[in-house]
Amino acid sequence: MNHRRMKKLLASTLALSLVMGMGTTAFAKGDDKKDDDVKIDFNWNKGKHLGQLKMDFRDIQGRQFEWAMRYIADLAARRVFEGYDDGTFRPQQTVSRIEAITAAVRVMGLRDKAESAAEMQTQLNFKDANQIPAWAVGYVAVALENDLFSEYETKVNPNQPADRLWATTLLVKALKLQSEAEANMNAKLPFADAAQIPAGSVGYVKVAIDKGLINGFEDNTFRPNQPVTRAEIAALLDRAGDHLPGSQDGLIVGTVSAPVTNNTLTVTSNGQTASLALDPNAFIYRAGARVSASALQVGDAVRVRVYNNTVIFVEVTQTSGGSTPVPTPANGVITGTVAVAVTGNALTLTSGGQTMALPLSSGALFFRNGAQISASGLQVGDVVSTRAYNNAVVFVEVTQPAGSTGTQPSYERVLSGTVTTAASNNVLTISSGGQTYALTLNSGAFVYRGGAAVSVSALQVGDVVTTYSYNNSVAIVEVTQTAVQPSNTTGDISGTVIAPANNNLLAITSGGQPVRLTLNANAFVYRNGLTTAAALQAGDVITAHYVNGVVLYIEVTQLAGGSATQTGITQQSGTVVSVANNVLTLISGNQTVTLSLHPNAFIYRGGALVTAAALQAGDVITARLYNNIVVYGEVTQLSSGYSFTVSGTYNNVTLNNQGQIATISINQTNANGTVQTVVYNVSSSVTIVGTMANLVQNRPVVLQGNSQTVSKIIIQ
Repeated sequence: MNHRRMKKLLASTLALSLVMGMGTTAFAKGDDKKDDDVKIDFNWNKGKHLGQLKMDFRDIQGRQFEWAMRYIADLAARRVFEGYDDGTFRPQQTVSRIEAITAAVRVMGLRDKAESAAEMQTQLNFKDANQIPAWAVGYVAVALENDLFSEYETKVNPNQPADRLWATTLLVKALKLQSEAEANMNAKLPFADAAQIPAGSVGYVKVAIDKGLINGFEDNTFRPNQPVTRAEIAALLDRAGDHLPGSQDGLIVGTVSAPVTNNTLTVTSNGQTASLALDPNAFIYRAGARVSASALQVGDAVRVRVYNNTVIFVEVTQTSGGSTPVPTPANGVITGTVAVAVTGNALTLTSGGQTMALPLSSGALFFRNGAQISASGLQVGDVVSTRAYNNAVVFVEVTQPAGSTGTQPSYERVLSGTVTTAASNNVLTISSGGQTYALTLNSGAFVYRGGAAVSVSALQVGDVVTTYSYNNSVAIVEVTQTAVQPSNTTGDISGTVIAPANNNLLAITSGGQPVRLTLNANAFVYRNGLTTAAALQAGDVITAHYVNGVVLYIEVTQLAGGSATQTGITQQSGTVVSVANNVLTLISGNQTVTLSLHPNAFIYRGGALVTAAALQAGDVITARLYNNIVVYGEVTQLSSGYSFTVSGTYNNVTLNNQGQIATISINQTNANGTVQTVVYNVSSSVTIVGTMANLVQNRPVVLQGNSQTVSKIIIQ
């Protein structure tokens, strides 16, 4: 085997090995035999005693993961992985770094060394060496010896998910292609999100592309930070699995020579005919779709995998009497002409002189002549446009019915916008170009968010979406930009309103990012005066203040259309003297300030929402006022006792039972020029400076005290 072929084999097997669950994968040595050398043996795997092979994983049934089922089944048939003891495959489970490192070392042929006593007793120098499982110490040691770590890495991060960029880099290093990677560091990558790939990693990604090890998503992104899931790698690299060591073990390549009866498959290979027992749950694929055993036709060219003398996997590589459809990865838009009637879950098209088999989602939507039809309604010769996600066609539109001529009417509509209201009763409301659209959803509509199929209820206000409708019914909703919430729990955020608030949710754009704001039911809104969230309009530029993730007040700083006139908003800081009858009295700069409190004003003290009555004399507070009315107050320093000096003119005193002064009221001039009578408590040990006989109404006095209690009265 030449060096170049060895590199390709190593790359394929490494990437495929990333799907393994630890301790569940069995590798066997390869024998380098080619397909035409394989002889039929009725005792495949005899003596291995590997137990019952699991093929039907209960968590990959149904629409969400049907696109991956074929790949997972094929790999399971090859014993690349076996799933988990509870009968699951866990397709959405991410691959951890320690799993990826272990797979890489095994594929490099270094398993025995990694599991040797010497390597397993290595004293690793990584800072997180204590987090590495004992069984994996030897694998990390061997990986380090073979340059799978850089000299700058101080941690293994064994339990951290392996993201696409990290796994790609590991793959290139295992291939010993660092030199090529370093030579390509200034290459231009084709992905729309190439800017997210660090400069020091560009070369690794470029080499991986050139070697055919990776590709991007349907939206031309690489998504370097996205964790790699078991299902994704199974789908991406299944066909590379033929290069795995032991790939010929249990493999028969031949032709179906008799109809399947009584769960018996008759295959002729190299002039020999054998009758093979079919497992009742065998995975059988024909024209790219899973079918029943009865769908196999005499003359079909097949690849059969046998385990414990039972057929568990059959793939038709060429249908009887026909050309070989090329199983085609289905993502994005694919157009072509229907070549054969739809059977099973495959759509066979001809396009550009090539016949391709596209996997169909079980819930795929089909449209012809303005109406929704079933798959069987498609006719050979129909020209179609398909849309696929996660390697499964979900939408098929006949753009030119078979036998028709001329321009055909168009029933499709594509509309992009921002979700403004949670979907309800199969209606999705979005804002686009300043207009609001209520879109009717097809009952079988597909929704994709974050690259995965989700329910309609998973759409969030603020999500930027592209909708694909046919005859005024939305068939596909694709989230192109997910809405986020403010990164901090408390703070201010500025942005532009996308659409009026609904159900206490408001979508804005901030820094080019859609943001979803949750509003308090009593949130204050100032838009040319105090109003409610319902008054906000698309295009308004706002600043919102939120606490614990909930918006308490919103101020429009620029009206939709350009007007920036906003008056009546003020802020006042000071030390609390008293609160009574929705009146807050502060001392600010040695002056008494009296503020009116809105009945629903938000007051925060000690980080908690409280009533105004919870304010204590001596609390330092910052208040937000709309038209001189406090709507929000935040205590920035809790009272610990405070000294004050105020002046005014004498008004009155009250006496206690002992004839001592209990309270004194004085007339004080506020900062805004108004005069208010304020009552203060008086200490029983008050000091009076001056002559009591002079304490008459309108006499100037100065009061000094601590924590709202007067300890000295100075009569001037």
